[in-house]
Parts: sequence; C-alpha cells; structure tokens
Amino acid sequence: MKIRLLTASAVLAAGLFAHTAGAQMPAPLTPEITAKLKVLDVFRGTWDVSVRTRLPKPTVVTYTETYTWALDQRFLHGDSGRKSDGTQDLVMATYDQPSGGYPFWIFSSSGAWIYLAPGVWDEAGRTMVWKNPPNIPITYLTRCIFPDAKNRRCTTLVKDWKGAVLLDQEAAAVRRR
Repeated sequence: MKIRLLTASAVLAAGLFAHTAGAQMPAPLTPEITAKLKVLDVFRGTWDVSVRTRLPKPTVVTYTETYTWALDQRFLHGDSGRKSDGTQDLVMATYDQPSGGYPFWIFSSSGAWIYLAPGVWDEAGRTMVWKNPPNIPITYLTRCIFPDAKNRRCTTLVKDWKGAVLLDQEAAAVRRR
C-alpha cells in the first residue's frame, strides 16, 4: 500500500514538473493591454472607506483599504484590512481582453466570494460599471464614480428574480495617498 502511494505521488509530481517545465512564459504585455490595465490605477492607493447598507439590514462599516499592483502588474490586488465589523476582504482585478472589460474577484474572511463580470470604464464620466451577465437569477448593478483623484463613490443594488431588493448599499472612499 505504501509503495503504491509513493509511486502515485511520484507520478503526480513528475507530471506536475513536466507540465510546469513545458509551460511557456506569458506573452509580454502589449502597449494596448498596458494602457487598458492603467485604467485600474484609479483604484490604486490607500483609501479610508465607509459603506452604508440600507438593505437587508441598515449598517455602517468602516475600514482602510489598499490597492497595489501584483503579478507583474497584470492584476490589481486589494486588501481591506480588518473592517469595523471584524471581516476582511481581498480583491483581485484585471483587464480581460476578450470581453474588453474589468472583472473583479472579491474574497471575504466570512467565506463568501463574489465575481463581478467585466465592468466597463467610461473615461469621460470617470465611472466603472459592473452589471450581471444574462441568464442568472439575480440582477446587480455596481457603479463607482471617481469625481476627482481623491474621492470614490460606489453604489450597489442587487435584486432577486422577482425584482425584490436583496442588497442596497453605497460607499464613500477618500484617498490617503
């Protein structure tokens, strides 16, 4: 039994090594992709955030979040630190060339995670908007407006398939640096 387990482990390790050794390095970032990724710089930095939830239960949560570039500047990494409600979030964002948008993945210490389908950046309005993809039983709309370099205002509205509001919240963030 031990020999079979060791043999299986060795085969698995060899397969992983062979796969890794044969993997190619990602293609260099093109100037077009680099320019699209630079849009995410509007989030980069340290922010003091206050989130006011109206539904399902009125609450206010405050925290300081920091966004920095990671993984060869292909992803923006966000960390909320410990929030006033005791939770913590980690965020990953990037530019997705096939969709032409900006997906966000949000992971919470509560065990919940959220995928925001690629958002659309409007340079003229300095606004990023995420909407649910078709064919899912809920609808959501999250909008972040950057009126200037030091402020960010976001709203989120989530509804079930019947149109009942599941989540209604707004956030205000002020850039520290």
